[in-house]
Amino acid sequence: ALADCVEESERVLRILNTLMDVAEAETGMMKLRREPSDLATLIREVVELYAFVAEDRKVRVTVEGLSRCEVSVDPNRLRQVFANLLDNALKYTPAGGSVTVTLTEDAGTAVACFRDTGMGISPEEQPKIWTRLYRGDRSRSQRGLGLGLSLVRAIVEAHGGTVSLTSAVGQGSEFVVRLPRVAVA
Repeated sequence: ALADCVEESERVLRILNTLMDVAEAETGMMKLRREPSDLATLIREVVELYAFVAEDRKVRVTVEGLSRCEVSVDPNRLRQVFANLLDNALKYTPAGGSVTVTLTEDAGTAVACFRDTGMGISPEEQPKIWTRLYRGDRSRSQRGLGLGLSLVRAIVEAHGGTVSLTSAVGQGSEFVVRLPRVAVA
């Protein structure tokens, strides 16, 4: 019983810490430790971290695009963003499916895309996924707190960027993170 209490306490603490992070980012109070960072390296690190999860779920992960993309960001926060997007893609893609991560540049903007062949998100649910604690009907069977995408959006916006979604039920989803290519010192 004590172990269950400790586990639940840790879950509640994670929820509260994530809510604090989202609130800090949304109010402009999140402390970003910006430094010159290569987004391609950050993406490869996250993909490597999730390699066993992908293998276990029998989902192929492919990385395409720029070999280097220097930006001034908080690398730990961007790893959180990329990890959340990749984790979601792997969670909602069935065995035999694929996740493609691309990194490109468009008019001075770094563009990271996470595209999966998963279940997709209905048009009605798409605006709601960014809301804190929202869990779609089809996502409730998966682990999670319902805070990941609100944190993703808050971190990306704290960096002066945007995140968007294109999705169709049964055809998969594509999350696109756009970050300004601020001059790196």
